[in-house]
Amino acid sequence: MNRLSVRVLLLSLAYLCSLSQVSAERISIYSYYIPGLVDSAQEGTMVDMLAAIEEHSDLKFNLKLMPTARVQQSFIAERIDSYFPELDEFRPDDSCRTVSFMKKAIVAVNLASKPPITDISQLEGMRVGAVIGYSYGKAIANNPKINLHRVDDDNINIRKLLTGRIDAIIGDAHSTLNAINELKATDKVNIDVSQPISLLDVFFVFQPTEQGVKQCLETSKAIEILREKGLLNAWFGYR
Repeated sequence: MNRLSVRVLLLSLAYLCSLSQVSAERISIYSYYIPGLVDSAQEGTMVDMLAAIEEHSDLKFNLKLMPTARVQQSFIAERIDSYFPELDEFRPDDSCRTVSFMKKAIVAVNLASKPPITDISQLEGMRVGAVIGYSYGKAIANNPKINLHRVDDDNINIRKLLTGRIDAIIGDAHSTLNAINELKATDKVNIDVSQPISLLDVFFVFQPTEQGVKQCLETSKAIEILREKGLLNAWFGYR
């Protein structure tokens, strides 16, 4: 083998090694603690979904957890490249969002002595309890006729509702319902988780860089495969 052939062979091997390293490189992706959905970096229904996305794509993720606000602020400051779950309310306009993998149901709660709230428009003019850092969608958050009173958790809101300091609460079928049960207020309030006042897309977000957009599109393709297989419906009740 002459010197030129040896050089070509070495360059080819180096190129193949670099490709292998790129394909094996894990993508840092961030999330935050959500009981049952993201219990840790290893456990939770959304963590299972992330592993399934890896199986149906060439992507490999390194999941890291931080507090919700820190994740969102770090993404805006471009200190992190991707995270999930997110809704349009808090997503930077120029970011790349995947197709949705579930719907987040927003429910309304008010006193049992009042007519049930079944539409966002009924919240207008009311003092409405909400939770700091929680997403309710632009139709609620950007409505100037809805007077949101944000506190640290749903338990505080339930107590405020029962004592007449607010007129209604907006929340979800998990944490809000748990707070109602914990405070033994089931018979004192109206809540119907089968009739949400809003359904919001939930998705991954990536930075609008060339690499970020490619990862975003590939993640979307894998999500669609999971949808076709019925896994999103099994995990989140979403077809």
